[in-house]
Amino acid sequence: MRAEPSFWLTPGIIVALLAAPASAQAADLNLIPNMVVVATNIVLFLLLIYPVNKLLVSPFLRVLDERAERTSGALAQSERLRDEARGSQADLEARLAEARGRAAARRNEILAAGEAQERAELAVVREESERTVNEVRRSVQAELADARGTLQTDARALAREVATRILGRAI
Repeated sequence: MRAEPSFWLTPGIIVALLAAPASAQAADLNLIPNMVVVATNIVLFLLLIYPVNKLLVSPFLRVLDERAERTSGALAQSERLRDEARGSQADLEARLAEARGRAAARRNEILAAGEAQERAELAVVREESERTVNEVRRSVQAELADARGTLQTDARALAREVATRILGRAI
């Protein structure tokens, strides 16, 4: 199993830090700071705080604040629009349900009117068909009576003729 590189790096850094003061003295390095340089750096730092703050930090913070306002404003607006959309959707669904109810009622009215009209038309057609059937029956009965009368007359005439031929004399 291989050890991680950071595992070997840590002891190496510790050894280097412990050996640094000894090697610094050996190379004539002075580790005590020069107070003039430190004081000059502090003065420069204090003198540059205001201009850097005015020119860099404040505008940057203002941009961040504006961005945060735009973001929160956009979020608030999107939430408001979402609430409006929900309200509109609920209103639309209510109106749609109402329109469906009206359409169902109108459809039922139309169906009822159509059924009533169908019954009326069927009654008229039944009456006409009954009249037509009765007329046809009367016509058939009249023709039947006519045919019977004709057949009776013809049967008598035929019977006389047959009787005349059989008897050989006129009857």
